[in-house]
Amino acid sequence: MAQVDDFCSGHLRSVYDIKMTGTVSREKASRFRQQLLQTERAREQQVETLLGAGTMVMGSFVTLGRKCGKPSCRCARGELHYSKFLSRSEKGRSRPVYVRSADEVDVAAKAESYRRFRQARAELMKLADQTAHLADELQQEMTEPYPPQTPRPVRSRRRKSKGEDGGSER
Repeated sequence: MAQVDDFCSGHLRSVYDIKMTGTVSREKASRFRQQLLQTERAREQQVETLLGAGTMVMGSFVTLGRKCGKPSCRCARGELHYSKFLSRSEKGRSRPVYVRSADEVDVAAKAESYRRFRQARAELMKLADQTAHLADELQQEMTEPYPPQTPRPVRSRRRKSKGEDGGSER
């Protein structure tokens, strides 16, 4: 939130500077260019993550413990039976899908790949928004008003006397 506040107050200051002074701030423009380049580098890293993703399965790989219900079983004493599941959302509800022991390693790796992909995608969206804001800021800093807003010289007006109307006499 502090970043957003700094961004907004910086934006208002830069708009104020241009409107009031009519000058372009080279220092601020340079700062925005540097931030834009940093954002672009971060975006490239996220795109590399997306392009490097292998096969994925949608969902999270989880281990769930349960009791079987037999009074003489170890789970009645607190040692639960553990099973592996792929948990995914379908129609707004979480649905666990049982994963066989032979598939555990493969499904866990593909679910982790999916998690990294989604995380990179979310970061890419944030960076796109940040890039747009920085481009707007740079534009604001590099734009100067035309015509330049300079104070008009004050002209003294000479009052015309009755006989000096500039017209022809009748």
